[in-house]
Amino acid sequence: MSYYIYGTELNDPVIKDLIKKSVELTLTTDSEDLKEQLARAKYPEYLSPTNPDEEGKYKAIKNPDAAKNDRGHLGDPSFSNLFPKDAKFKKFDLSPNFGTEIDGIQLSELDDAGKNDLALFLETRGLAIFRNQDLRDKGPKFSKEFGNYFGPLHVHPISLAAKDYPELFVTYRKAGDGTRHAKEYAQTNTQSAWHSDISFEEYPSSFSFFVALEAPESGGDTVFLDTREAYRRLSPTFQKFFEGLTLIHSNYYQNLGAKLRNSVAKVKADYFTEHPLVRTHPVTGEKGLFFSRGFVQRVKGVKPAESAAILNFLHEHVLNNPEIQVRAAHRGTDSGTVIAWDNRILLHTAATDFLQHETGPRHHYRITVVGEKPYYDENQEVKVEVGGKL
Repeated sequence: MSYYIYGTELNDPVIKDLIKKSVELTLTTDSEDLKEQLARAKYPEYLSPTNPDEEGKYKAIKNPDAAKNDRGHLGDPSFSNLFPKDAKFKKFDLSPNFGTEIDGIQLSELDDAGKNDLALFLETRGLAIFRNQDLRDKGPKFSKEFGNYFGPLHVHPISLAAKDYPELFVTYRKAGDGTRHAKEYAQTNTQSAWHSDISFEEYPSSFSFFVALEAPESGGDTVFLDTREAYRRLSPTFQKFFEGLTLIHSNYYQNLGAKLRNSVAKVKADYFTEHPLVRTHPVTGEKGLFFSRGFVQRVKGVKPAESAAILNFLHEHVLNNPEIQVRAAHRGTDSGTVIAWDNRILLHTAATDFLQHETGPRHHYRITVVGEKPYYDENQEVKVEVGGKL
């Protein structure tokens, strides 16, 4: 059985034509509809057209010292600076192994020690959902500076961005009613696309902070899975086999889709990047399966049929196990939700489960920190227990 590479349907002339005709379903950087959306947006400063002059303006970011400079190395294993004894907050774990929801800790007020703890917390728990945050109200400049503490920030090649802040990746889905459902599922049964952010880059993302500006009260969640547990559940024989494999990640079809939607390419490059399938975390030493499904195209150095067999197994093993998944709910505009995670140990996908209903827009921005070049080190010590205890 062949392996389906996301985006290959764009080679079909019929699909290409349908996409060109359906551009009105989503917002693009040259859309006439953008002015109207800006006029009604609750946070218009986080919704800006890409200037045609930005075509090819930016280059990929390299971060060769990321592993040793990771802020998690400076974090307190007790997280005393993130969760001070005198602070009034609530938190509960979404599962015993990863993911925690937190209310009462304000990200914008963390000092450097608190941010170091936050880095280590994300590196051990993987995912944190912070409620009632004011990060969005501080303005784009503040968010950029907040993200820069953890490392250089990525400029997405083809996305919308905040006005004058290309480092703030913006997702925007217009308000609509139940007629969207039939249109958007006319040629597909699902819009889920599991991935680790920007895995096609030589230096992919370490941390992502996804800030809700406007969101449906129910639905539109982000679903996460733990690639560490996916690795742990393999037999020792399969673990050893996978530790020797390299996968090719690419944004080729992402770029092709953007061209069909008339998006401006701020970075004009099709990457075909090699990353180890089994990845070692630079702070915790844990290993995980770096199977960024949305961008993985093939296994390096094997025959096509062998590559397909390996990738199809990974698809089934990694993506289709609810025991290693949790759901992060955005809970509407008033919740002030910020979802933060470590892309080195988690995959995620959006859930478009609200299209049958009338809703307002789904508007977010993402702060995307550029991390280390993925590597595998069989001798690196594992410093964390299952469940995030050091």
